[in-house]
Parts: sequence; structure tokens; C-alpha cells
Amino acid sequence: MENDAEMPINLGIQKAMFKIFNNESEWDIFQNFIKVDRLSYVKSKKELELLKKVKSASWTDNTENRPDFLSDDIMIEMFEIDDIVTTKKGRNHPQREADARALRNVQNKFKWAKDVPKIIVHGDPRNNPGKKGIPSEKSKIDHNYEAYVNNFTRICEKHLNSLKSYKNNYPDKKLGFLIIDGSSMYLPKYKLPYVSMKDAFFCLPFYDKNLMKLIVKSNVDFIIWAFDNKYIHTEDDLRGQNSVLPDVVLITKDNYYKKKYSKYFDVNTMISLEK
Repeated sequence: MENDAEMPINLGIQKAMFKIFNNESEWDIFQNFIKVDRLSYVKSKKELELLKKVKSASWTDNTENRPDFLSDDIMIEMFEIDDIVTTKKGRNHPQREADARALRNVQNKFKWAKDVPKIIVHGDPRNNPGKKGIPSEKSKIDHNYEAYVNNFTRICEKHLNSLKSYKNNYPDKKLGFLIIDGSSMYLPKYKLPYVSMKDAFFCLPFYDKNLMKLIVKSNVDFIIWAFDNKYIHTEDDLRGQNSVLPDVVLITKDNYYKKKYSKYFDVNTMISLEK
């Protein structure tokens, strides 16, 4: 798609997660991204060709050395972000701790679970034995847009610090960041409860300068934003299972900012649609 005013066409593609199991490796997650078709968005024909190339290339797992994945002429560094409020520079992550507790509970209760290589569990961070839980009406404390921006900034800066070594080690390869985004969908409070799909589209994070300002200043050749949890609930799709917004977005360096639409989102007015 070459015109930002256009919307991706929904061909009946249903959402499917890139990170499915709690104990998936980075290579597993990357393969999920490569192999399964998702509703995608690009801003130019050049980006469309690059996305096709990424999807069809022969890749090598380089996660022990970095960047994570290598093809003949492309290298990709992958990282995950979310909107969970964390402490200790992300080391104290309530959702991951809750998931770990839930997995232990399942394995302790069902002996067979210890022999299952992959299990899906999702713990409730409000249910933490020994600590005062967060009431459901205050669930916004658990995740919010400010935490989303803070987490992205901290994690992205960490990977940007390694850019020089990536470029030195592989000077002839294009470098891309693959961002596995587990955060919920956010919209400005003043646009709720009714919002058009066009308005929702322009609230996707690659239009927020709070996030993109780091990428713009870097030598990253392209980014791929892969959304795991951007659900939009409609009258025809109450559970938000259909992809009405893109699940995959590829943007090259010359398109990181779009003058008409890129702006600083007000983090204090952004409301999560997660139910």
C-alpha cells in the first residue's frame, strides 16, 4: 500500500499469535512469523517486495551470537515488548512471574504436564500469594501506555547499543528489527466509545514519535512490527478474532516518519481496549 489513507483489506484472515507457548525459543517465534500468513501493511512497493523477501528467504539461527537471524543479504534482530508495568529495569515483570506460577501449579497438579514439551498458561498477576492483589477495577495499574513507551525505550536502546558490532560483522547485509508486540490496543480517551477503523489505524504505535524517535535516529534499515494482541471488538466480531487492523507492518528507513500522521501521542490519554 502506497497511500497512508488506505486501509489494509481484510480477506477473512483470523488472528493467530506469533508467540504461542510460554517456553518457545526465539527461533520458534521467528518461524511462526515467517510461516503463517497475517494481514500485513506496507507504505510502498519497495517495502512490499522486502516483506516478500523476508518471508521467502533461507534463514540461519544466529541467536547465540547476534543478530538473531541471518540470510544471504539480510540480518534481523528480534525483541519482545509489552505494556506491563515493571520494576528493576524490567527484571521484575508481574505477568511473566504470574505465568511461571501458573505453569508450576499445572505441573504440580498434573504429573503428565511435566512431560509435555509445550504448554500454554496465562497467569493472573493480581492473584499473587503472599502479596496484596490488585483489585480488578484497578487493572489499569498492571498495564498502561506509559509503561508501553518505557518498556519499548529500555529494550530498544539495549539493542541499538549493539548496532555497530552488527554492521561491522556483516557490512553487506541490511539490518532489520523484528518487534514482537504483546501489548493491547490503545486509543485516545476522547475518541471512545465509538471510533472509526481509520482513526484506530492511525493510533498504531509506528505513528507515535514517543516510540519511533529512537528508530529514526538509528542505522536500522527497516523494522517489522508484529502485533500479538491488538484486538478490535465490533458488533459483528465481539471477541475481536478477525484481523481488521494489520498484524504485520514493515517500514523502511525512508518511511519511519510520515509528516501528516506521525506525532507524539499523549500517554496520559491513551486507554487500553483490553477487556
